[in-house]
Order: sequence, then structure tokens, then C-alpha cells
Amino acid sequence: MKRRAFIGGLGAAGGVALAGLPAQQALASLASDTKVGMSLPANLERNGAYVWVKVCTDHLRAGGMNVRVYPNSTIGGERERTIQAQLGLLEINVTGGDEIGRWSPIAAAGSRPFLVDSYDHMNRIIDDTDYLATITADLAAVDLVMVDFVYVASMVGLFTRGKPVRRIEDLRSLRLRVLSEADMNLLRAWQVRGVQVAWEEVAQALQTGIVDAYLNPPNVAPMFGHGSVLDYYTNLRMGPAMRVVVASKPWMDALSPAQRALVRQAFGAARAANRAWSEQMLEADHQALDKAGIEWIELDDDERATWLEASARIAPSHWETPAEAERYLRFVESTRPEGARP
Repeated sequence: MKRRAFIGGLGAAGGVALAGLPAQQALASLASDTKVGMSLPANLERNGAYVWVKVCTDHLRAGGMNVRVYPNSTIGGERERTIQAQLGLLEINVTGGDEIGRWSPIAAAGSRPFLVDSYDHMNRIIDDTDYLATITADLAAVDLVMVDFVYVASMVGLFTRGKPVRRIEDLRSLRLRVLSEADMNLLRAWQVRGVQVAWEEVAQALQTGIVDAYLNPPNVAPMFGHGSVLDYYTNLRMGPAMRVVVASKPWMDALSPAQRALVRQAFGAARAANRAWSEQMLEADHQALDKAGIEWIELDDDERATWLEASARIAPSHWETPAEAERYLRFVESTRPEGARP
């Protein structure tokens, strides 16, 4: 992709007002801006990723950088934005874990469900182990810099239409929306049916009965207007609801020492704001589902145990290695509070 063509696309997708500016000046302005892309909406109340982005970009602007934010996949889907970041065309990208798992075996191992107890536990894995540093080293070879995991909501659970689900057997009469290789491995372990549906098509798939359920944190249905086509939310607590922030290595390498210090400060401020936001979300998510008419289902220990037992059979992903999977498990267990269990 040529840089000129990409920059022109950014102007159209982002609604940049170029009228009245000489074309060369407008393109130069876009080329010099720090661009941030993500698939989620710019919603400070419901989207923890945008909380991170807003604080980061405010900090950068205060330090003299020009910044443009492109939410809602306006400059491309997950794979397109990842490629743009690798090429130095997109400076900061908020994306899904699958996008880095194919280059980092330990990140792929980190996608397994029912290992992390809470966000406090995840904080300890990030802050007190070499997890982030290992991913950073893996991504350097593909011109990406691992910046942060951002929390987007309460932990991941199950949305369903028409039928409440408490045990894994209850799910087997429904069709679960899936997309990635990890999703397919989960289907096989759970022995449930699934249909591959792109996220942009999920609402229609629910309305037409193509799928009956999807896995996501509880804020997703209200944020995307799915309240009218979903009836129940089972609080599985499968694991943290996270997105990944990566930066373009060519961009980071080209920054001056002062600019790099500013960017690192912005990343730190964004993490602090995101963590503070996430601590308040469980009650807010519950209330939002009540308002949307979606019943919140809590599981007792015996019911949740059926999900843990089935999930233990999930096959390793194509990108995992036994050594890195074992290393990630050591990180998990070394940071788990004494006496706690998944």
C-alpha cells in the first residue's frame, strides 16, 4: 500500500476537512500526525479501551503532538490496522489478542480461559513477571512494540437469546458465534455448535437465528445495541476482557529522546486511568444489562466447575509452544493469591 494512498484514505474515513487546504499541505499534515486506530467506539462510559486512548492522546497533545483518533474500524479491520502499524503508517493500534498471538507463543498461551481469577491477578501477571517483556521481544521482529493490555469491561461471560444457560450442557442446543482458531478449539472442547460470523454481522445473525449466543464482557450488548435480540447473560468469569495496544516500531525508533519520553509518560497515564476505570465496572455493567432487559445469571461453584472441567480439554492453539505455555502457567500460579482458585 502506498503511503500517499493510505493517507488519502485516512482523510476520507476519518472525516478530515480538507476543503480549502492545498492538497500537499493537507497530506503533509496527516503524515506528521500521530494516528490511533481501534475497532471499538469512542465511548468513555462503556469502553475501557477508549478511556486508555483518551488519556494517552490528551497527554500527547498537551506535549505538543498532533493526534488523530480513528474508532469503529474506520481505517480498517484488525489485520489491516496491524499491517499499517508494521509499516509505520499507523502509530498506535488497539487490537485483539489474536493479532499478536501468531507472533508470540506466550501471548497465544495467555488466551486460554479460566486461568486468571480477577483483574488484580492480571495486574500482578503484567507488573510482576516477564510476561509483557517476553511479548515485546517477540513482536520486535515484526516491527511492533507491545505497549499494554487494556481492560475494556468486567470479565468475559456468555450472552444468549431464548434460553438461560447455567451449565455447559445447556449451551449444546444453541449456536455460538465464533471467529478465531482459539474459538474453534473451544467449541471442540465444549462439544457445542458454532457459526463463524464477523462482528459487524452479529446483530443480524442474532435477529435471523443464525447464532443464538456469543462470548463477550457484559458491556458489549448495551454498547452495540444488542439488548433487543438477547435475553440472558451468564457471568462465567472466563478471564479478563482485554484489548492489546501496540505501537509501530518504525515510529517509536524515529522519535527524539524527548518525544519518546513524552510517549512513555502518556502510556503510563493511560494505564493508570484504565485500571481505575475497570475497578468501577462490575456494578455498572450489571445495571446496564438490567436496563437493557437482559437477565444477569450468577453461577454457583458446582455450575461453574462444569465449565472449568470442559475448558481444561481445550487443545493448544497453532501458535502455542509447550515451553511458553508452561512458562505462562508459572506466571499465573506465582501471582495467584494463596488459597485462591480459578
